Amino acid sequence: MSKRLIWPVLATLLLFVAIVVGFARSLLGYRRSAVLEMSWKRGDNYYGPNSIHLESACLSNPEPNCFCSLDFKRTAAKEFADYVESFGSNKVPVKFHVDYDRNHRVVGAILESVGEWPEERVNVNEKTLATGFRFLRNQHTSGGHFNNPADCFPKPEK
Repeated sequence: MSKRLIWPVLATLLLFVAIVVGFARSLLGYRRSAVLEMSWKRGDNYYGPNSIHLESACLSNPEPNCFCSLDFKRTAAKEFADYVESFGSNKVPVKFHVDYDRNHRVVGAILESVGEWPEERVNVNEKTLATGFRFLRNQHTSGGHFNNPADCFPKPEK
């Protein structure tokens, strides 16, 4: 192939790839980073003094007892627990890769970092966000319906 043809072919190929990627995103959705400010608790009678529990209220579920949580029971290193404890009474900024479908609904979330602590240093089994409800005596609930992990994040603007 002559040198004159390489650049137009390369430009056409790049344009084609950009169109395919744009089309795939419109069909499949997209990914964004989102941060949840989570309270923390250190230690557990079973998992030991270096286990960490992170928790926040659901941001898209009106039920007051809905919560989102992450538990670090296998990543129970003193270094990690000390890092989380360094936040003191402040909440820990926990960043997630959040996947949205083409209708802008959250369809998945995976841990990106705990503060400055990168996800690569966390056990792979502990990167998934959980959603739950607390049922309290003499408190009315509307049935406890939830959408995990969508309830944990604000509804995206369209």
